[in-house]
Amino acid sequence: MSSPAEAPAPTLSTEPTEKAKFDIGAEPPQLSEMVGVSQDITAAADAAKSLGGDYAPMVAVALAGMAVAGGSKAWSFYRDRAEQKHEQEMQKLKMEAQSQGMEGQQPPPCQAATAKMQAEIDSIKSKIGSIEKKTSMISADFDGEDVERKIKRMKKRIDELFEIAEQK
Repeated sequence: MSSPAEAPAPTLSTEPTEKAKFDIGAEPPQLSEMVGVSQDITAAADAAKSLGGDYAPMVAVALAGMAVAGGSKAWSFYRDRAEQKHEQEMQKLKMEAQSQGMEGQQPPPCQAATAKMQAEIDSIKSKIGSIEKKTSMISADFDGEDVERKIKRMKKRIDELFEIAEQK
């Protein structure tokens, strides 16, 4: 029987190995595209540059972030997105109503809210009615200041009468 062939043991050498030279082909084309920068961001960068100092780059990044997140374009984006989301919700409710065969009627959440608001309106109307009944006894030409003046005169006259009674 023959013995299996033994593999040569790896040798460690300190000699550098030659790197293979690869042909990477032609030089890649230089890309040159301009990216538009908002005026808010350039204003923030200019403000940070005029500040100077060690923290100018951080200030520039912070100001640019604030300009991007709170700029006029961002607010118009947020507003448009909120309007679109509202429209989507309304379309969803409309589609649900149509699928439930509620042609022309309000969806159940809207019906519940309408009923609640109508109940509140009815209670307010009844309170106003009771207040009107109580105030109907007061004439239209009632003058509260005139009543106050008469009360002050009466108090003054009463004090005078007490002084006269004490002097006797």
